[in-house]
Amino acid sequence: MLVLGVDPSSTSTGYGFVEYSKRKARYIDCGCIRPKEDAFEDRLVYMFDEMTRLIGEYAPDEGAIETTFFGKDATAAAKLGQARGCLIIAMRKADLPIAHYTPTMIKRSVTGNGQATKQQVQFMVARTLGMKERPKSLDASDALAIALCHTQQSGRVLCEGRGQRKPEIEALLSRMVRR
Repeated sequence: MLVLGVDPSSTSTGYGFVEYSKRKARYIDCGCIRPKEDAFEDRLVYMFDEMTRLIGEYAPDEGAIETTFFGKDATAAAKLGQARGCLIIAMRKADLPIAHYTPTMIKRSVTGNGQATKQQVQFMVARTLGMKERPKSLDASDALAIALCHTQQSGRVLCEGRGQRKPEIEALLSRMVRR
């Protein structure tokens, strides 16, 4: 099974593909969709087209997307909601089942801490997937975290970041929090 994780944004949408089989997760690809268009509506079209292209190229079996975070800026929240909507439409037009996860649930699933920083999430994603290097973009590592969260929440994969952590991982996470 191949899962597409999506971290929505109107300026840099992260995507990540994780394959799972025999209760193990394997990194496939990740990156960002970064529209260059100035007009917001044109950015939405670009995001929809790129998501459609990625889905066609990788043919994922399931999709997972982060829910909208509501901050103090109503305009930014509305734009994020519209960007999220166009990404969901691209996934549904490809007949993908879509799961929705809160930022806290994603962080807790991957790091064991619902208040983890983006850098802690990035570290655990790379470690869990056995990546030689961390993803360059925090948006891409967040998208991989969303895909991992989905595999864990659906009971398919047991990853190191879930449950009891090894002491060396705990020490690294503690040092990252102090920075």
